[in-house]
Amino acid sequence: MDRNVIFKCPRTGMNVQHWLPDATSGAADTHVSVRCPSCGSLHFVNIASGKMLSEEGGGQRRRRSSDEAPSRMPRQALTSTES
Repeated sequence: MDRNVIFKCPRTGMNVQHWLPDATSGAADTHVSVRCPSCGSLHFVNIASGKMLSEEGGGQRRRRSSDEAPSRMPRQALTSTES
């Protein structure tokens, strides 16, 4: 039998309700993708606990601030080989 879980969307901060399948034995580390009606993205929710993957890992990933240099190399300007 399915069960109802409520989790907080990390993008909008809204509480989201979703139905998850019952946890089977050994499903403690099993996550399912859930389409969030609040932001439209996919979130990963643990079948056994109902917690999101980002909540279990000790927080969200670090975001780059605007004053940090981008991690990618900038594109090189194209130079003409004509004389």
